[in-house]
Amino acid sequence: MPAITRINAAPYDLPLRGGLTWGSGHELRRLRHVLIRVELADGAVGIAEATPRPSIYGETQASILHIVAEHLAPPLLGAEVDGFESVAALSARLALFKNNNTAKGALDMALHQALANSRGERLADYLGATRERIQVSTIVSAGSSAAVAADVSAAYEAGLRVFKVKFGRDIDGEIETIGRLIEAYPAARFYVDANETLAAESAASVLNELHDLGVMHCEEALPTHLLRERRQLRRDCRMPIIADDSAFTLSDLEREITFDSFDILNIKTARSGYSQSRRMLEMCLDADKDAMIGSQASSLLGCMQAAVFAGQAAVNCASECSFYLKADDDLRFAPPIVDGFLQMPDVEWSLTQVQGSLVDFA
Repeated sequence: MPAITRINAAPYDLPLRGGLTWGSGHELRRLRHVLIRVELADGAVGIAEATPRPSIYGETQASILHIVAEHLAPPLLGAEVDGFESVAALSARLALFKNNNTAKGALDMALHQALANSRGERLADYLGATRERIQVSTIVSAGSSAAVAADVSAAYEAGLRVFKVKFGRDIDGEIETIGRLIEAYPAARFYVDANETLAAESAASVLNELHDLGVMHCEEALPTHLLRERRQLRRDCRMPIIADDSAFTLSDLEREITFDSFDILNIKTARSGYSQSRRMLEMCLDADKDAMIGSQASSLLGCMQAAVFAGQAAVNCASECSFYLKADDDLRFAPPIVDGFLQMPDVEWSLTQVQGSLVDFA
């Protein structure tokens, strides 16, 4: 059993090719991330990307660098790992430190990656991912009708066929824009992310109108604290509801399942790592809920780590593993997207190459 000998974190900045806007005033124009590197006694290394989002999790690049160095790494150094459950048990110890979602999520993924490398296993085999093709979606930023259309056009040319359109700032105008997109791209599918912006009294009517246009589902229509209203919305509207912000953690998910407030869970490995993400997927299966995998506006590294996990048989919706196309990243190692799908061998090759290129950086 190899022991954990070294954990370090380094800032990792990438500009975006274009800004991402969502919700009531949120904006992202640059990825100010953190690379977390884990080394085992036998020399095996794992690298993962922490994605601080101050307006979502309260983390910053500086806070992640501090929490890893001063609080998260010390309890793990010297511990031995011999399988998925041993890493999950180590990650569970970090619950002592509240919040810090993406710092803990990235550390967990780096630990699992290092152990898979130590054992000489493909990450997909280590995680139990059996799909050879992963259907992927892309995020379309809020904005003018022309900007949204241009974003969809570029992504369609890049091979994407499922689009998540940010929604809720100008409902009538956005419904009109989405209707035109559905007509213009008959081979594509669209869903919306309201980022908690709709009003409880009108949300069902809005979503039913979108459903009649052909929109597949909606992510987080209402503010997450309106638990009873969200449960009622699911009963009143014909469109399936995606849980995201309402289910950051296992305890959050347990509450949402108890209230039966959603149909599909967006599991973001960037905030729940592989350990919690696997348990979340099991809980969805037990509750007869569908699942997709998100990557939290990650670079190529984070998207590929999410895509490998999306190869789980229980992941039955298109997963958001293509945000790297929006980053001004080195895309020499980016896998091809063909008719909306990534091939698992391409994903693993890409992940290996990206991690190799970052070993010295991290």
